[in-house]
Amino acid sequence: MNNAFVLAIGTCPPGACPKINTIGSWITWLAAWAAGVAFVISGAILCWAYFSGHGSSRAMKALGGACAGSILISAASTLANSLIS
Repeated sequence: MNNAFVLAIGTCPPGACPKINTIGSWITWLAAWAAGVAFVISGAILCWAYFSGHGSSRAMKALGGACAGSILISAASTLANSLIS
């Protein structure tokens, strides 16, 4: 990535762009990991609801939330990468 990162107030201070890119990369990976964990947990809730005979509305809400979160993460990271580059 280049150092032409433009903020709302102007350009990056010298030497700050690589640090901003590193922090953004860590945040993206952490959010993607959390979305994966959310999928596993919602799958476990769905399995528990199926085998215990309870309704699966809570599990479907959790699965929908994990899907929406994953879409939001991918859209935000794509937007941030397009603004940085």
